[in-house]
Amino acid sequence: MKILATIVLAGALAACANGPDCEVCPAMGSACVPPGACTPASCQRPIVSSALPNEQVQYLGTHKVGTELSFTVPADAGSVSIVQQAKIAGLSVIYKNQVLDNSAVPLTITFPDGGIAYDDNDPALAAALKDSPDGGSDLSRFYTVYGGDTPNTAAFTFPNTTSSLDSGVPEGTWKFVVNDYANECTFISGCSDGGSADSTYDVSVVTRTQPQGSTLDVAFYIVADVTNPSGAPLRAPNASTDQSVQRMVQSFQSMFAQVGITANVSFYDVDASARARFGTNLNVTNTGPCEEMNQMFTLSSAHAGNFMNLFLVQGLSSSDSTGSFLVVGIDGTIPGPSSFNGTVQSGAVVSIADLYFRTSTASCAGAVDVVNCGADSVAHIAAHESGHFLGLFHTTEREGAAFDPLTDTPKCPCLTCSSAADRPQCGTANPRIGASRCLSPSCGGGDNLMFWLLAPGEKLSTQQGQVMRLNPLVH
Repeated sequence: MKILATIVLAGALAACANGPDCEVCPAMGSACVPPGACTPASCQRPIVSSALPNEQVQYLGTHKVGTELSFTVPADAGSVSIVQQAKIAGLSVIYKNQVLDNSAVPLTITFPDGGIAYDDNDPALAAALKDSPDGGSDLSRFYTVYGGDTPNTAAFTFPNTTSSLDSGVPEGTWKFVVNDYANECTFISGCSDGGSADSTYDVSVVTRTQPQGSTLDVAFYIVADVTNPSGAPLRAPNASTDQSVQRMVQSFQSMFAQVGITANVSFYDVDASARARFGTNLNVTNTGPCEEMNQMFTLSSAHAGNFMNLFLVQGLSSSDSTGSFLVVGIDGTIPGPSSFNGTVQSGAVVSIADLYFRTSTASCAGAVDVVNCGADSVAHIAAHESGHFLGLFHTTEREGAAFDPLTDTPKCPCLTCSSAADRPQCGTANPRIGASRCLSPSCGGGDNLMFWLLAPGEKLSTQQGQVMRLNPLVH
């Protein structure tokens, strides 16, 4: 796969001084860039090409935010992915006193007949978050939705709702407006810093044709510096004979098989410096493009192909205002930039801390058992994060107030399903809906692979399977 270096802007640009409107960026050839767009020298934001054939990819060139572009959708299209890769873009904005990553998301997407398929400032979307009697949201009726948090490099893939699965992707000439949060901060209220209409993006559109796919190629990168039970370092050459690793692979494959997807697995090593930098206690509190996790994802450029890249590390750490908490897996973005290996969002990270724990013959010999078999726990995490990369959201978020945009996945709303003690906290960030309360017909989804919390259960619905099989990674 052809990989393009981060753009270097040199003396052809007009000179400028550091100030409120621009700054000189030594890391970008002393270019004049918008405030906040100059990244540290250690931060790589490569621009890459898709691994798919040219007939599936429309390379639209480099454009500033606010530019409306057109692309063509063929008659047999099953899905569309609009990919924006930052060339010059700030890292964050401040909106309503919150620091947000500068996410790249189309401002609007327009159907061939002129109707609006998506509007990032649609008031109906905001209203939908409040239109349920239980305080939850039902987004299934919208043609497509955006999950947020796609800093700098992003894919916007549809269909991802029941409405768009039912409607399909009409053929013809579509339009969309190149955009990021920094651009929106120039014309919406609530932003106090980070606004700029000068961001530029490399833009591509991937169209995935019907029929739906059935094969997913998975690349596991062994970044963790761990030893197996025999005392040997776990590396790609011995992964194929490692009993716990193979149990993990088999369980991972079984989770995808239920929706008709065959997962073909390969293992790759990284060099010693990458293991030392990323392999142990990787901090994922922040997920901007210059953070360690996202810089690790660029290692996927080492192996060309249309891969689901999963990075196996020894452990993850994160924290918020309430303190530190355990994270076992996280994606670059939802969905990921499928078929674009080597970007700062090209993969997901998985903790393998439990791989060699709870691995008795009895616990890891039968059906998948994430409670008693550590390898199955790792498989569940890897499959869950792969589901996100392929476009799936949590069936129910931890507060019990936000749900995925699919009608055939059971929901578990806080006001209906939380305990009597927790119910007064509904509508705040405090409640955390546990899987055990979400296993009935009226309060369901706790046994779904995409429930917000690692819990026993790996079910996937028909519509979840459709979203996955229509992703460009599944062929």
